[in-house]
Amino acid sequence: MGDKSLGEARRAFNSLVENEQRLRAIYEHANVGIGEVDAAGRLLRVNQTACDITGRPREELLNRNIFDSGDPDGHATDRRQFDDLIAGKIDRYTLEKHYTKGDGTNIWMEIICSAARDNGKFLFGVRVFRDVTKAKLWAKALAENEQRLAATYEHAAIAISEIDAEGRLLRVNEAACTITGYSREELLGLSVFELTHPEDRGIDRNSYERQATAGAGAYAVEKRLRRKDGRFIWVSVASSSVRDAGGRFLYGIRVMQDITARKRAEDIVRESERHLRQVLEALPAAIYTTDAEGRVTLYNQAAVELLGYEPHIDADRGGISWRLYDPDGRPIPQDQYPMTVALREDRPVRGLELIVERPDGARASVIPYPTPLHDASGALVGAVNMLVDITERKQAEARQKALIDELNHRVKNTLATVQSLAAQTLRGSRVAAEARADFTGRLLALSKAHDQLSRTGWESVDFKSIVEDVFAPYRTNGGSQVAIEGPSVTLPPNGALLLAMVLHEMATNAAKYGAMSSPSGTLDLEWSVTNGSTGQRLIIEWRESGGPPVKKPTRRGFGSRLAERAILQELKGSAELSFDPVGVSCRFEIPLTTRIKSRA
Repeated sequence: MGDKSLGEARRAFNSLVENEQRLRAIYEHANVGIGEVDAAGRLLRVNQTACDITGRPREELLNRNIFDSGDPDGHATDRRQFDDLIAGKIDRYTLEKHYTKGDGTNIWMEIICSAARDNGKFLFGVRVFRDVTKAKLWAKALAENEQRLAATYEHAAIAISEIDAEGRLLRVNEAACTITGYSREELLGLSVFELTHPEDRGIDRNSYERQATAGAGAYAVEKRLRRKDGRFIWVSVASSSVRDAGGRFLYGIRVMQDITARKRAEDIVRESERHLRQVLEALPAAIYTTDAEGRVTLYNQAAVELLGYEPHIDADRGGISWRLYDPDGRPIPQDQYPMTVALREDRPVRGLELIVERPDGARASVIPYPTPLHDASGALVGAVNMLVDITERKQAEARQKALIDELNHRVKNTLATVQSLAAQTLRGSRVAAEARADFTGRLLALSKAHDQLSRTGWESVDFKSIVEDVFAPYRTNGGSQVAIEGPSVTLPPNGALLLAMVLHEMATNAAKYGAMSSPSGTLDLEWSVTNGSTGQRLIIEWRESGGPPVKKPTRRGFGSRLAERAILQELKGSAELSFDPVGVSCRFEIPLTTRIKSRA
């Protein structure tokens, strides 16, 4: 062999060695597992990656049968296809199966198996494999999510649809069919704008075009939608878009809810508010409301007229008056305003009478009725206040009081004049001293009853105070002879005057001839109020004992005639009088024309 031939052979050998080294490096450092197996399935050669994937050292893998670890079903399929590969029926095959690593954990392995042959004769199998466990888990999770999403999409209580850039429906769920009244087949291909009320179509279409073409963000709209039956309903629509990684529009997603019931409720609320406003404006009393912080939220015209200015909504706090005073004219601090107290203590405030001063300095007397307001859960949300203007009433009361005071003064003067005239007329006359004393006593009793009524403005008087005035002269020394007991009973003026005169006559007789004429005598006076089918009745019981023996009178005196006229005729009551030898007793029953309150 010549030098030239020898050199070429050497270069070919070196190239072969270099290629072998290159292939060995590629084989050894490939990022997939590579193994060579004989016809029985024993591993003849493996790379480092195969050791890393299987979790077994090279010594353990070599001569290990590839069908011995892990999934029996997977190995059976692998074995059948490997046999077909050996027989030349197939050139290669791919499969996935479980594999048990050296540490006992199971992984998913993807395998590509082919054959090395010499003139068609099988030499060994080449298996390329990689760990696809994470990919399998991700694929499984993705499939489950897709199934869950599909189920949610289809069975959601709200309508969900997908539309193209022109607004044509590409996909709808069952709720969309229910809301619109169309079947799925009827909806697909329709434009969402075709189903929209003409008056609401523009704003939805314009917003969607900006979303689809200009990349505008999500938007929401409330509009009227025409159902298949021709009826229009109100729906709320939330529209968003899906884009690819490059930002290209793919399709729009529309979430839709039927809000017809809510719209109707809003209409009812608006109508109710309008009606409430009409009612408030028709009321003659000043009314306003506040939130929980005391800021004014509503008021009527009567409030403006009473207060002399227009309250500032969401600004005025605690009350909308300029200044407040108590009836005596003392200023009230703002933290003590009735509305402020009602909100702070969460309770109605009642029983107050105030003076409101307007910005122009004019004043009005009012009675406030601040009352807290609560929501369905009981939380405080504000308060309402009604200011009843009693200025005219107070002025009328003042005029009436002045008239009554003047009348009382004149009546007292008249009684004093009558008493003086009577004393002058009867002095030195043939009228007995006893008669003069009786007449004077009756005038005095009438005057005392008159004084009682004067102090109450001739409206009513307590029966007990009448009784105490009658017996005051007989109880100077401890009052042991007289016992009175009964509840407070309010009587009208006429009844009070008549009963005062009757009791005066009876007490005078008891002092002259009855129980109080003797040191050992006693007098018990009791009264009560009963409720019956005919109304309330005042029961008065008079019992004397321990005085001189009683004899029935042979003639009727002034006291008897007065009692008959007062009790039977004027007061429409009844009287039972008994002249028992041990003491006089009587019982009066008097109907009370108006229902009264009594307290023990």
